[in-house]
Amino acid sequence: MSMKKDLVTQEEIDKCLRYVSVGRNNNSAQEQEQQLLKLLQQMQITLDEPKIEDSIDGTRIRITYITAISRKRAGVVDEDAIRFQYIKEIPIDYNKVPIRLRDNNNTAGTASAVNHTISHSDNANAEETIIESYDELEKGIPTLYEVLGLLKRIYFMPEEFSNRLVVDRIHKLRNMFSKDEILTLPSIDLSNKAGLIPI
Repeated sequence: MSMKKDLVTQEEIDKCLRYVSVGRNNNSAQEQEQQLLKLLQQMQITLDEPKIEDSIDGTRIRITYITAISRKRAGVVDEDAIRFQYIKEIPIDYNKVPIRLRDNNNTAGTASAVNHTISHSDNANAEETIIESYDELEKGIPTLYEVLGLLKRIYFMPEEFSNRLVVDRIHKLRNMFSKDEILTLPSIDLSNKAGLIPI
């Protein structure tokens, strides 16, 4: 059974608000923040365990999460969650960010002998490699800010250029949130490499 992660946490809300409030000091910005906070208290966004795949040419890592968005009505989570597949591709150079723990020069026959004589510097190098690898993979973890921005993008997507499943999700999203509520959500840059695909 897969573990679900709730994306609407206080830490993520704080990060989102910091990002949204950059360069804004006027009263309307504060009102918009309050409206966003109120809306977030009524939302639930969950992520399933990620699926991580390497590209065929070995230049990208694709990370996917099944994402469910629902709204709380009178404190109870609505059963009709809208499901998307969050996808993000991260370019990676394995020459600079190795995703391995040991030097390939160690053969299986000498591994047991080498294990008894591993130096602290070898352990430090292995730890650095692991940290670099996780740092790279962490770039693929969705943030609340990013998912909200993608939802806003889908909400205003023209229906004429979409297939039936996308149109169905657009309608469900428009039934779940009003236009005024969606306008309080942050916008993300068009160059963002992540996407939400209806499932």
